[in-house]
Amino acid sequence: MPTFEPFHALRPDSKYAEAFSSLPYDVFNRAEGRAEVRRRPLSFLRIDKAEVTLPDLIDDHDPRVYQQAALHFKEAVERHILTLDDVESYYLYRLSDGIHTQTGFVGCVSVSDYDQGIIRKHEFTRPDKERDRVRHVQALAAHTGPILLAHHPDAELDRIVAEQDKQPPLYQFTAEDGIEHTIFKVTDREAMMTIGSQFARHDHLYIADGHHRAEAASQVARLNDHDDAGLFLAVSFSRDQLNIQGYHRVVEDLYGQSVEELLTRISSRFTITRGRAPETQKHRFEMYLKQEWYTLDYEQDRPSVKDNLDVAILQDELLTPFLGIEDPRTDSRIQFVGGVKGYAGLEQLVDQGTMAVAFHLHPTGLTELMEVADAGDVMPPKSTWFEPKLRSGLLIHPFF
Repeated sequence: MPTFEPFHALRPDSKYAEAFSSLPYDVFNRAEGRAEVRRRPLSFLRIDKAEVTLPDLIDDHDPRVYQQAALHFKEAVERHILTLDDVESYYLYRLSDGIHTQTGFVGCVSVSDYDQGIIRKHEFTRPDKERDRVRHVQALAAHTGPILLAHHPDAELDRIVAEQDKQPPLYQFTAEDGIEHTIFKVTDREAMMTIGSQFARHDHLYIADGHHRAEAASQVARLNDHDDAGLFLAVSFSRDQLNIQGYHRVVEDLYGQSVEELLTRISSRFTITRGRAPETQKHRFEMYLKQEWYTLDYEQDRPSVKDNLDVAILQDELLTPFLGIEDPRTDSRIQFVGGVKGYAGLEQLVDQGTMAVAFHLHPTGLTELMEVADAGDVMPPKSTWFEPKLRSGLLIHPFF
């Protein structure tokens, strides 16, 4: 029975919402982040990735990074860019790219639910990234980046969305990448009671993205006596609304073999056809090297849901035995490319000589993700790429 609670949101004045909001901190490297805050000086990235406002010689995890984040945060409050809502509320967050639209519920979930597995996870976390977010949350006394959750379809929650959609939004703007962001504040008491009670009817919620932020919230809760530190910020979407794209792989060399040798070895486990397939589908991989596409079909059945994931098949049946990628988390020869770049982005990496071979994957399904989580298992690294991306800084959960 998950807890899903309203909260006092710290949020930007509507006239600042577009300029202040930012894509998540982890989609930028330091150089990209510097360019972003030069171009958009109000950007929440100044707070979320404060190292981009400090000299290059300062390490990302230097204490001064978190001190700087706190200073920028305090400045935003003092300048009344950010103000605290006077009543606890739920919010709806709608994203649209002109073709796909999805609407999620914004509220606070319980650290206790996360620790007990009521909020289910499917990914290992890295200690260095955990430490970074713990120090960031502690410095601000606030959860600033929402966890992306998925819940099973719920007709009553869908009804709330339809009703609230008729109300004027708090924010509505189209970002530079073409994604329209709309946020509604839920103030009707009956609607609020329905939201809380309907989420409580679900057995589990599932982390789709944000494992490091969730784990950091759990650790922060153990360091603080404040009751609100035991809650953290989340946006939950029905699983049938979330849009997962393929998370593709590129490898920098052919592991000392020719193209012909590689193709011969791969043919022992996959059926190979020259050219790209007319459509992407499960257990079908498209490989690009030497300016040519090959379609690889895998026709065997593997023993578990996790084993049957395309990312697992590619890793176990090709990347490890034929290209020597034993651990994709640590091997510097492999990189991951989010679905938004598609075929053209993969071709560019290979054609310019940065990488030797690229693999285009069919998206992992939300049902598969949930089944893996329900089994208490974890997905291979970089299994899912969600688009469009939530923006940070629009709704913040303070516990000061």
